Amino acid sequence: MSVVQKIPAAYEEAESTGKPPIVTLIGSDLPEAYLDEAEPSPLMETLGRIWRRIVGAAKLLIVLVLVGGYPAAVMTSHQVDDSQIVMAPGDNWTSPEIGTALTLVGRELTGAGIAADRGDWHPQARLIALPAWQDSTFAALSEYVLASANATLDADGRPDVDLTAAGRLLAPADDTKLEPRLHAAAEALQRFDGRVSRELTIAPVGLETLFGRLDMFASWASEAQTELRVRANSAEAWPASKQDVMAIYQARARAHVAGQLLMATFLNEPSLVSSPDAAEAMDRAFATLRRAATFSPMIISSQSGTGKVLSDHPATMTFYMLEAETALMDLKAALEAQAANTEAVTVASAEETVTP
Repeated sequence: MSVVQKIPAAYEEAESTGKPPIVTLIGSDLPEAYLDEAEPSPLMETLGRIWRRIVGAAKLLIVLVLVGGYPAAVMTSHQVDDSQIVMAPGDNWTSPEIGTALTLVGRELTGAGIAADRGDWHPQARLIALPAWQDSTFAALSEYVLASANATLDADGRPDVDLTAAGRLLAPADDTKLEPRLHAAAEALQRFDGRVSRELTIAPVGLETLFGRLDMFASWASEAQTELRVRANSAEAWPASKQDVMAIYQARARAHVAGQLLMATFLNEPSLVSSPDAAEAMDRAFATLRRAATFSPMIISSQSGTGKVLSDHPATMTFYMLEAETALMDLKAALEAQAANTEAVTVASAEETVTP
C-alpha cells in the first residue's frame, strides 16, 4: 500500500473520479514512488529522542518531588532558636526581664511558628523536638511570670493583674489554639512594662527576688534530671524513642529560658554582684546553662551499654542539668555570703562611727 493510499479518506478524492489526490506536496508534483521511499529527517529523529528524554526526566522529577518533598519539608521546618538575646539600643524596655520574655515568645511566633497549632497535613505536625521545645519554653515562662505577679502586689495586696493574665495565657492548653493566647499574653506583658515606665507599679527587684528566681531555675533543672534519668540507659527504640527526644528538648528549653532571664536580671541590677566569688559563680552558672541549652547532636541516640557506636544522650543531658543546678545553688550561696560580708562591714563601720 502506498503512502498516498494511507492518507485518510477525508483528505483525498474518491478513486472513482479519476482526479489526483487533494493532499500533495506543496509546490511539487513528486510521484507516489518517491513518497514510498521517503525517510524521516535525522534531525527530527534526534529532536524527537531529546524531547522524549525531557518528558521522561520531568515525570521522574515530579515523582521525586512528591515522594521526597514532604520529608524534606519536615526536616527544614525544624527551627529551634537557642541564640542568646541581645537587647538592642532601640529596645526601650523598662524591665529587661519582661523584654526578654517577650522576645522569647516573639521568636516562636515569627520564626518556626507554633507547631501545636498546625494541621495534621502540615510538616511540623510530624515533628517531635520543636513542639517539646515550645511547650517547655511557654510553661517555664508561665511559671516565671506568675511568680513575678505574686511578688508584685497592688494596693489591696493582690497579685498584679497583667502579669497574672500573661502567666495564665502562656500556660499550654490542649483545648485551644496557642497562638492567639500568646498574642494576648504579649499584650499583657507590654501593658505591665508600660505601667512600670509610668511608675504606676514597680517590677520585682532585689536580692530576695533573685534568690526566689534561682530556686525556681534550680527546680527546673532538678525536674529535667528526673525525667532524663528515666530515659537514660533505656534503649526503647533505635536510635532513640520519641520520649527520649522530648525529654532532651524540654530540658534544653528550660535551660535556655533560665539563662536568658537570669542574664536580664543582672543586666537590670548589676549591683547585685560585687564580690569576686559571686562574679565567678555567676559566670559558671551562665556557662553551665548555656552548655545545656545548646546541646544539639545531629542524631539523638539513647542506647544502653558502653556507647561504642551510639551515645546515651539522655545521660549526657542529665549530667549537664546537674551541673547547672549545682552552679545555680553555688551562685545563691555566693550571693548570700556576699550579703553577709556587706552587712558585717556596714555594722562594723557603724560601730566605729558611734564609738568616740
